[in-house]
Amino acid sequence: MGRTMAGKSSVLTALSGSHHDRIGDGRQRFSRDIFGATTSVSEHIEVVDTPGVGAHGGADDTEMALGAALGADVILWVNSSDSIQHESAAALRLLGVIGKPIIVVLNCRQALEGVGRLNLLRFPDRVFGGKDGLLDEIRRHMAASGVKPLDVVYVHALAAAEALAADDVDDQLHAASRIDDLTDALLREHDAHRESRRALRLVDQTRQEAEELARALHSGSSTLRAQAERDRGMATDMHQRLHRLVRTTGEGMESDVEAAVGRRRDWHLTVTDFGTTLQSDWADALTALQDELGRTLELRLTALAEEIKSTIDQTDAEWSNVSLDQFKLRGLSGFDAVWGNRLARAGVGAGGSLLGFGGGAWLGAQIGGAIGLVGGPAALLTAGVGVVVGGIVGLAAGRIKGLVDHIFLGKDGVLRKRRDEVAQQVGPILDDLAQEYRTAITAQLNDLRDALAREHERSEEQAAALEHVASAWTTACQNLRSLLREIDRETTSGLLRINRRERLAASVIRATRVPGVCIFAEFDESGFWESWLFPPDLGEPLAGGKTPAPGAEAANALAYALSLVDAPMHLIRADGESAHLRIDADIPSSIAQTWSEALEVHIGRHIQIETT
Repeated sequence: MGRTMAGKSSVLTALSGSHHDRIGDGRQRFSRDIFGATTSVSEHIEVVDTPGVGAHGGADDTEMALGAALGADVILWVNSSDSIQHESAAALRLLGVIGKPIIVVLNCRQALEGVGRLNLLRFPDRVFGGKDGLLDEIRRHMAASGVKPLDVVYVHALAAAEALAADDVDDQLHAASRIDDLTDALLREHDAHRESRRALRLVDQTRQEAEELARALHSGSSTLRAQAERDRGMATDMHQRLHRLVRTTGEGMESDVEAAVGRRRDWHLTVTDFGTTLQSDWADALTALQDELGRTLELRLTALAEEIKSTIDQTDAEWSNVSLDQFKLRGLSGFDAVWGNRLARAGVGAGGSLLGFGGGAWLGAQIGGAIGLVGGPAALLTAGVGVVVGGIVGLAAGRIKGLVDHIFLGKDGVLRKRRDEVAQQVGPILDDLAQEYRTAITAQLNDLRDALAREHERSEEQAAALEHVASAWTTACQNLRSLLREIDRETTSGLLRINRRERLAASVIRATRVPGVCIFAEFDESGFWESWLFPPDLGEPLAGGKTPAPGAEAANALAYALSLVDAPMHLIRADGESAHLRIDADIPSSIAQTWSEALEVHIGRHIQIETT
């Protein structure tokens, strides 16, 4: 695998001794398929040629290549000896994330015509030398995913292919191509780890999907909880604002009633005719009062409806700009510590389409269904506001008509009274009238408050529904993590049995594996010392520890770290909850961080590893 025109097909031809037609002619995307061939040095080693990554318009090629990589035991990363490009670096980091052992093949681009051929044959140091900077850059990109090359080989693949294409093999050109260094590396890996690599390939195809799904569930549950928390905050804020609006409107409406009624309290002073027209004049005054209050209160209620809509829109807009990150629940952070952080450093999101896993799409559909529940604060506009406009006016009109009929019809004595007698009658009538309006206003606004309360309750139910889904996803994530820990333990025991270490395999208590990086295994007492004195070769670094004494879990990280690197190591600080280690070695910080994260998951304590 490698970028387009890096020389992958030339390497295939050199290793298989055939298929010269696959060698490109200088065009990008020359090889567009997956093609496998058995190597000439061993019928048990098959080399699979993949399309190049990073070509313009070649996203499908990259996805095809990464898909093929998932089914491989070992990756040959072919890199031209002049540079590494951004797209190639991204693909290389992805390979590190999926945990495949990588042999870096630096393919020389020296021309084979004229003096170029002479330099390759007589002055190989000029051809293959001076590549330390490029190799350091490749190592840095791999370290970003926490991995290191399994081996590094310098070859001239085209020279090796041409040497085999001659009628008689050009032994001198073949030797100068250094292709035998690559076949030797493959044979060493085959002889040492063929069974382990095959087992890990089978395990990792399932383990990787489970890891990705667990991470997606964790991320999704955290998002749902944050969404529920934000929805609660928005609903509370919105309903507080709306209640203030209703209260202010109610106070304004009562003030309107008092003002309008107050202006009629001196109506008797305007009466000059105490004859038969008195009753009709009073009815006209009450009709005018009713018309005035009808217009005034309707304006108030129409303004209230508009302000409710405006408040809902404004609150929704304000809260929509509030990041869910402010509501993240940190209690879930341990679920995806190792895998999640490695994916983040490699630039891969949940669901990772390049990894060929569909969990993200499934998760997206589930989240969408969960947070798309029908309803919301906007439903208030239809939940009770409409019944208010006109309701108070209509109710009050009926009350007024009843008052007029009850007090004035058939009361002949009123026609003969003077103004003082009229005043004694008008005051209580206006008091009763004002009270009827206040009662009507209170009843209608209480209906609106009840509608607001019901809507607030429904908002709370929606938030609770989100949290219910989040809890179910959290439980599923925890169950997956438990299964992954059991897979890691069984995988470690299986690798030890492949390594003919049956007794050590039986002593594994638990294990945490970061594919392609390391395995942390807790052994019983005898198993720990056996692993320490006679470390097994599993194809992945094995760091052993033993069951710690209570309270010494964090300090136990030192035993594991000592197995990772042959360098002086210091326990700077340790307590019941954390430990700080320092390794006196030049190790990329991202690799040390991956070790720290894996130890945190394995031990259950905060571990910090720094390097010099």
